[in-house]
Amino acid sequence: MSVKSEKIKSGWLLSFGDMITLLITFFILMIVLNKGEISKVQKWLEDDLDQISIELTERLKDAVFIKVKRTSLGVEININNDQAFVEGGFKPSEGLVKELTEVGEELKKIPLLTEEQSKILPAGIAYDAGKQGLLLHREISIAGYTDNAKINPESSLRNNWFLSTMRAESVMQLLSASSGLPQDLFGIAGYGMYRPIASNDTPDGRAKNRRVKIVITANFAHQEKLEK
Repeated sequence: MSVKSEKIKSGWLLSFGDMITLLITFFILMIVLNKGEISKVQKWLEDDLDQISIELTERLKDAVFIKVKRTSLGVEININNDQAFVEGGFKPSEGLVKELTEVGEELKKIPLLTEEQSKILPAGIAYDAGKQGLLLHREISIAGYTDNAKINPESSLRNNWFLSTMRAESVMQLLSASSGLPQDLFGIAGYGMYRPIASNDTPDGRAKNRRVKIVITANFAHQEKLEK
């Protein structure tokens, strides 16, 4: 092969290599920018959830049955008191009804839960979300848990799975009624004696495991993910 041919081949390889490098750099830049825009809209949500936590904590600072805390999942509301429900049943006590009603009254004031996406997002956030095809997903999930004590076989409650689910469902009914929020915004689950947070070998541990957890979450996701 002539020296001239070698130079032409070398030049072509260098140009092709440069083009590939530029394309890789371009795609990396697009990924970084895309993540940056998603982070921006998600930060707006996180700030809103922070404010919801502050307002609920203030409203319920004297509550006996309910404790509010901010977690990485969202705003968590815990019910962990043996007087919260009628003993051995799923009907909320008068005290819990009062406190859940207060929670519901606060929830109906929160635009993040009550308004459509187009009405609550600041212009810049709405633009970034729209450009990325992101939709706002909100949910209030309610999960019931019990200890490992066996249910009386003659009881209508049947088992701990049923008891924990019915407690979650009764909390959901109260929150939906007092807040006016649609029931399709809520999700309920009952885990029975599973997923304990303490040992069931002691009375104190069993008391901690008898609980209901409410979590208010909000996030942006692509439509196809929300439809799955």
